Amino acid sequence: MKLFAKEVATSIKNVGAIAPSSKYLANNIVKHIDFQENQVVLEFGSGNGAITKHILKQLPASSKLISLEINTPFLDHCKSKFSDYKNFEIYNHSAIEFDTLLKKLKVDKVDYLVSSLPLAMIPNDDLEILFEKIPKYLATDGRFLQYQYSLNKYKFLKNIFSEVKLGFTLTNLPPAFVYRCS
Repeated sequence: MKLFAKEVATSIKNVGAIAPSSKYLANNIVKHIDFQENQVVLEFGSGNGAITKHILKQLPASSKLISLEINTPFLDHCKSKFSDYKNFEIYNHSAIEFDTLLKKLKVDKVDYLVSSLPLAMIPNDDLEILFEKIPKYLATDGRFLQYQYSLNKYKFLKNIFSEVKLGFTLTNLPPAFVYRCS
């Protein structure tokens, strides 16, 4: 919590939250992942690892979690915290250019993309670039999972994905909407 508070104070625009994700929010996201063997899960913004931890607890050893985090203290924290997981990789890499990293890693498709990005704070031009790429990298039955503190990107996501379902987690600070897109 101390690390999170320090990063919020120095970099709120990149953190995009006032408190770490609660276990309730993490559970609300992870319950929409059908964990199976040989999957690839991509995570945008691991932060302090609140959601990462819940993914790794259920991820089969044959599957892989690739996390992207641009905040160096969070990156270092997660590298250390999850070093025992052989199926976890974390990179200091921008989500907007995730495709270049996946090509380098020889990953053609991801089964799930879990995003903690503060979409409301990302410039529209960057959002357009990002969401032009995301559907191309999702497996046929893949799913994009995103949490936000408002509904301001609902229409935007409806224009990208054929199906957008909403959930809500009241027991989070602040309460959060969970978008499930496919």
